[in-house]
Amino acid sequence: MINKNVSEKYLKYRQQVLNYTNTDMNLQLQSNEQVYIAVFDIPLRSNITEFQTQTLALVFGLNAHIYHESGSVMIDLEKNAKVMKAMQSLLISSHQVLSKMKLVDNTDYYESKNVRAYLKTGKGIYFKELIGDCKEDKFLLMLLNNVLKEIEGAM
Repeated sequence: MINKNVSEKYLKYRQQVLNYTNTDMNLQLQSNEQVYIAVFDIPLRSNITEFQTQTLALVFGLNAHIYHESGSVMIDLEKNAKVMKAMQSLLISSHQVLSKMKLVDNTDYYESKNVRAYLKTGKGIYFKELIGDCKEDKFLLMLLNNVLKEIEGAM
């Protein structure tokens, strides 16, 4: 599904990280529920075209990137020790919410006023739109906001 409000480059970057596997990373998983990639589609409140959404992509021990809908990227965020620590905390702790998420095959981008979370494990990709109406949503949003706070502090 092509979305006219986001660039092809953005969609390509986003899908590349979702397609990345633990085998590609040479990462031995401790369990099939170990989260090793987290992708968050985050709506932005902005009146500026091409600043309506961004994606935070976290890859265990390797990368923390932000993809903007225009196709611009922010890389090397993980080089900041506090960002790396917050990222690792999210990836290590997020398995606790998997039971409230849905295992999905379709990871196509779509617009929403809510954050969309994709957590990749040995079993596959778990998805949930985070509305904030349950403790699992609040927990995952807290972990996400901690990473974003550290990224902002590193700028």
